[in-house]
Amino acid sequence: TDGLDPVIRRDVLSAILEYVSRRQATVFISSHLVHELERFCDWVGVLDQGHLVAEMRMEEFRSGMKRVRLTNAPRGVDGAPFRVLERVPGTGESETWTVRGWLPTMAPWFVQVGAVVREVVDLDLEEGFVELLRSWRTTQA
Repeated sequence: TDGLDPVIRRDVLSAILEYVSRRQATVFISSHLVHELERFCDWVGVLDQGHLVAEMRMEEFRSGMKRVRLTNAPRGVDGAPFRVLERVPGTGESETWTVRGWLPTMAPWFVQVGAVVREVVDLDLEEGFVELLRSWRTTQA
């Protein structure tokens, strides 16, 4: 739908949604317009050069990808109830982690390892997509 004008793009997407609803069909959509997918997809797969990097329900993607700002971060992440995609040192004792698979009930893990969570920030679909690819490519290098 990238080359379509906004009116026609909405018409096409509406027609797809109507078809799915009427037929209980599954439709695969490949797009680089990540923000557009968020509005109507219920499942997401992230591909990189033919490799399936991640696949999950859209709700899990939306709610489970976070940027966590903390102080006194532990050196290791063994036993963490989520996957750490990236660690970025801040100033002093602060650090920012990008995590996948986050649930609010996981915050106590940081207390157990002596860290303090300062902020948990939602990632939009595009940011999450970028972080998943960045993490995948780092592990493949």
